[in-house]
Amino acid sequence: MSGVDSVVLRPAGLTRLDGQVETWRGVNGAIVTDDVTLERLRRLAIPPAWTHVWASSDPDAAVQATGLDARGRTQYRYSLEARARADENKFSRMLEFAEALPALRQTVQRHLTAPVENHTTLHRVVASVVRLLDFGLFRIGNERYAKSNHTYGLLTLRRRHVRVSGSVMNFEFVGKEHLEHDVLVEDADAAAVVRALLNRSDDPSERLFAIGAPPAQRALSSATVNSYLHCHSGQAATAKVFRTWGATVAAATVAAGAPLSEGLPRHRALALNAFEAAAEVLGDTPAVARASYVHPAALSVGTGNAVREAVERVLTDKPAATYRSAMRDPTVQATVLKSLLTSVKANSSMVKKGSST
Repeated sequence: MSGVDSVVLRPAGLTRLDGQVETWRGVNGAIVTDDVTLERLRRLAIPPAWTHVWASSDPDAAVQATGLDARGRTQYRYSLEARARADENKFSRMLEFAEALPALRQTVQRHLTAPVENHTTLHRVVASVVRLLDFGLFRIGNERYAKSNHTYGLLTLRRRHVRVSGSVMNFEFVGKEHLEHDVLVEDADAAAVVRALLNRSDDPSERLFAIGAPPAQRALSSATVNSYLHCHSGQAATAKVFRTWGATVAAATVAAGAPLSEGLPRHRALALNAFEAAAEVLGDTPAVARASYVHPAALSVGTGNAVREAVERVLTDKPAATYRSAMRDPTVQATVLKSLLTSVKANSSMVKKGSST
């Protein structure tokens, strides 16, 4: 395998010629000469070192430009309005992504089930990665840490880290902070792709998620996945947003009365149980889940009537279900999202009212 070779998927727009800081091609491939457009692009102050630079042809778009930095990470430039909105609440992008998530899931399903000659085409493999991020809430991973620290995320997993039995995939690996992870994901479509990737080689140390055949095989990078998310959700999203959303929904469902998984510590305080659940789905600690992932309003919306009723319907249909089943339910997710949006709007109105008095 020849290392990480980022395949970048972008919506239609403007592209900067690598090595040419102020030379851009339009949607039709012609060099951009419009002074207003060029001035807008200059004001974005895109670093010369960025590669695979894309810019929106719409001056009002939230995401104005993206590119890869020296480490191959996707970086973004936002409109002034989008930056102001993001500054108001660090969870605002999560809520915007959650609104776009149902449509993204439909696209992923289409890419996973479209007729193809094999399961290892670019869109099929990337779609399987997105499905696993959605269901398993993995960290994306960084090859530098895999080599130096022997810690892994989804994209840097080796073949030895996964077993597939029918529609069930079992991922066992050491992740960030050297925490051991044992993640089960059940999904027939993603399992078919992972099985095909495993069948390409007998080398247990080979990276699992790659495109093409040796010797021209290319490992997927986070930039490839992030560009897929941007292209098909319209949001400046990274893989981390799945973890933020998943932890938030997990906490809200426990607050709504969904039982914890067997083996998790039980606390008298509802909040502690909610953060235990969020930590379990993240493969992290309750303190990290609370500080970095769970929306501040998750527990309050979870105890509200709307979310409680949605969770109760799941538990009525599946009496033995835990919060893990409830948090995957589309109606529960939609209700949590609607309740969070209502809460944020109400808080914003209160702040504006207070500032005007």
